[in-house]
Amino acid sequence: MIIAIWLVIALSTVAMIAAGFSRNRVPVAVSVVIAAMLRVVFALMTSQRYTPRDVRDYFRETAELVLRGREPLQFMPGREWNFLELMPYVHALEFSSGLPWVYAVKIAPIVADLVLVWLVSLLAGRDGRTRALQYAVNPLSLLVVSLHGQVEPVALAFALGGIVLLKKERPVAAGILLGAAVAAKTWPIIILLAVLPLRQPRRAGQIVLGSTVVPAACLLSGVVFLGTNVRHALTRIVSYSGYVREWTWSGTYMTLFRHVGAGYDSKLSAPATILIVAGVATALWLFRRHPPEARALAALCAVLACTAGFGIQYLFWVLPLTIALAGAGRYWYAAMASGWAAIAYLLPFGTYATPVWLTGLSWLPASALVAVIVEQYRMPARIGTERRLVPALPASPYAPRPDMAAVPDRQLAASTHGRSDGQHRGRDPSVPG
Repeated sequence: MIIAIWLVIALSTVAMIAAGFSRNRVPVAVSVVIAAMLRVVFALMTSQRYTPRDVRDYFRETAELVLRGREPLQFMPGREWNFLELMPYVHALEFSSGLPWVYAVKIAPIVADLVLVWLVSLLAGRDGRTRALQYAVNPLSLLVVSLHGQVEPVALAFALGGIVLLKKERPVAAGILLGAAVAAKTWPIIILLAVLPLRQPRRAGQIVLGSTVVPAACLLSGVVFLGTNVRHALTRIVSYSGYVREWTWSGTYMTLFRHVGAGYDSKLSAPATILIVAGVATALWLFRRHPPEARALAALCAVLACTAGFGIQYLFWVLPLTIALAGAGRYWYAAMASGWAAIAYLLPFGTYATPVWLTGLSWLPASALVAVIVEQYRMPARIGTERRLVPALPASPYAPRPDMAAVPDRQLAASTHGRSDGQHRGRDPSVPG
């Protein structure tokens, strides 16, 4: 079975690259079907043996606690669950399905990842169908979504849906979805901060106001149904930090010093926090005139490049936006991140040797992240405009209605930002996507 698993990962990588170079225009609905088949089959192949402990045990406990009317944040030890109640509610529904847990817990992540196929097509502009197919067959989704079953695709589906609504001039609704992303898992607050239009205080205020709806509803429902202590819950959420061991500079430091300081409370966490704040602030300043999706991608790349604490699923944070927006960088990142994740999940070199391998190899996807940031920064910025999605007018009364096209707010003309394999996205509003 392990040979078959590695073969699927390899073929998926080849298919992703081939889909980009072939300039395939498969309808997005077909890409969604392909994605569903791949993810379900890979979950059936890997779930029983390879589902990690956090999803197999901790997520199941959140479901059981909710069904008993108890708050996971209060009744589970630290580091096992440190987020709002949204996903425990989902876990309770999955648990009630009657399916074996290692399959039931993958339902929401797989469904969310299918939504991401569609969102990638919208954010990619006129090359949307090609990028959607690439995302549908990418190997990192198979590992993080189907094998691991982590929450990342749910959070990203909400967050990127919020960006799409923001580009359609619906700031309050966008804020609600962005807030739902934060309620699913706390890290999408980076995306929320990145997309705020600081030069438009009223619009930014509407987004922030909308973003409070779902987190507040989660806390209120927890107080009513689960006996949530709000102060304790918020303290647990804010105090969470990633596990420091195998990622880039912190992993190299511990390899040189025999893993002194590894763990959740590592002495490297404090300098890493300073690096993250500086990295995100720098990225947002450099991308201040770029569209919200580019700002979000830059901020997430900065976090992953600077962090010390790390989980394998973090590699997924930038994947949909990278495939939707990046040029050649998307191939390098998706392939390197998938290879790194496959080694981490499947442990082909043994548990003792794997951390050393992972530490050294972690510099490869991290360097690809830097390349993606540089690539995005070199694309033309738009001063004072935000790209939004509106229906493009047909070129003539007899022309078929095109797909959604990207145009600036004030000019209703195609933007020059973002290239796709040498072509401008949204260059001609009359050209079907």
